[in-house]
Amino acid sequence: MGGLFDRLQDEIDSRERQEGISPADLLDMPPALASVIKKIIRHNGMKLAEIAEELAQSPQDTQQMLAEMVKKGYLRRIEVKNEIWYKARFAHKRSRLSSDFWSNLDTAVDQEEK
Repeated sequence: MGGLFDRLQDEIDSRERQEGISPADLLDMPPALASVIKKIIRHNGMKLAEIAEELAQSPQDTQQMLAEMVKKGYLRRIEVKNEIWYKARFAHKRSRLSSDFWSNLDTAVDQEEK
């Protein structure tokens, strides 16, 4: 019976590791950073210099902070004509479990017990 539950746990874990930013992620961010990411989304990308200006930081400090956002999968870094741009990476909409999920799970468990 452990195999079924291991597969279910693997599926749950893989859904939690999806990259990209969601509206819920924006709510968890500091307001200044969420504001900048919203602007990046509205402008379909922004230059590093523009983001640094928006945050009133040096480009070096901003680049370090944005590198973390890239690492988390929220942004992607693009080089265009020797300028660094950042664009948002959107999370895929999480699929909901079907209404008969628990029924199917019960059936699978019953079959494994036999």
